[in-house]
Amino acid sequence: MGTSRLYPTEFASLPKPPAGYKPVYITHYGRHGSRYLVNPAQYSIVHSVLERAAADSMLTPEGQRIWQIYSAVYPLLDKREGELTPLGVIQHRGIARRMVGRYPSLFRGHARIEANSTNLERTMLSMFYFTRELLSLRPSLDIHADASRSYMGVINQHTLENPRATEYDIRWKKGDGLWRPAFDAYVADIIDPEPFCGRLFADYGYLQGVCDPLSFERHFFDVAVNLPSCGFPSILDAFNYDELLLLGRLDNCSFYIGKSRFPGGDKRGCYLSEAVLGDIIDRVAPDIESGVRVRLRFGHDGCMMALLAMLKVEGWDAELEDFTRAWEFWDVSQIPMASNLQFVFFRGRGGDLIFLPLLNEEPLALPLESIGGAFYSWNGFVSYCEPILREAREALLVTPVPVVLPY
Repeated sequence: MGTSRLYPTEFASLPKPPAGYKPVYITHYGRHGSRYLVNPAQYSIVHSVLERAAADSMLTPEGQRIWQIYSAVYPLLDKREGELTPLGVIQHRGIARRMVGRYPSLFRGHARIEANSTNLERTMLSMFYFTRELLSLRPSLDIHADASRSYMGVINQHTLENPRATEYDIRWKKGDGLWRPAFDAYVADIIDPEPFCGRLFADYGYLQGVCDPLSFERHFFDVAVNLPSCGFPSILDAFNYDELLLLGRLDNCSFYIGKSRFPGGDKRGCYLSEAVLGDIIDRVAPDIESGVRVRLRFGHDGCMMALLAMLKVEGWDAELEDFTRAWEFWDVSQIPMASNLQFVFFRGRGGDLIFLPLLNEEPLALPLESIGGAFYSWNGFVSYCEPILREAREALLVTPVPVVLPY
């Protein structure tokens, strides 16, 4: 299900810090919770093709089963594109509740919480329900929440609000990027829509006269992986296992092209995340000194992937010339709905800071020496990041040269 995977509901106990270390601060970047599809045309295209085939008696028994399920839920999807679903609310309330339960000392009295969101409804509502849950548990908290464009270039680095992003970067991110022809050729090479469509439609030639079967299969897949986020019955069983593997592979490859250390994109998709990494690092000391106990950021899946690539986390650090092999290393299902990266800080008796990095509330291994297998020196991490940030910032000063991606 890739980035449409639902957020986990079961969590192991977290490792305890070394003796003498107490929690002092959490810095966080989180993706919005489960949402409806961003492109409403995907819902309507699948509906219109199935509806027409049903009217023309061109659905197989399997197609009729799918049509019965989808036609019942379709009216509930209309005009909700990109919105947070009720499940998305539950996910963020749960993350907030567990954060308080694990580190109660950070939420005592009038502890100050800073929260920022991108200015999309689903991220703002994710922030709203997260902070609302905090207040329901600790009513005296001092929470400051904002969704200003002034902070947009930090938490959504792949926008023109980021002063280092160019029009070329924005075009590369979108569907008309110069990589699209090569990617589309790859899709056509590995996806044969006839077996899948043949299970739903009585005559493949009929379907070809109604729509492009390859586009229909891909739209159907996007709808199918999204329905569980909306709380509706799954129709993923319309695919066989091999079809799901190939369709999932495409998401890994397209995100790799746009958000990674992909040499064909001059690594810019990754490098732009220097904005949020720099912000995380720069705010730690002043936040702790001024009494901010938790800093929350609510953004998007691609921004999290780019940050993990920036940090050279295992798998995310791939620098493959051949984007078609990205699925061998990248696993975008690690960034499910409501995914989040938390750095939990602890101070020792001598004043030194260590932190526990968590991805989706599980310990995240970083490519530097750990303390006790899960904790890391904050000073060591900052030293590790300095050349990474310098490399990215210098590279982003170079005007990108438009290149059509080969395949």
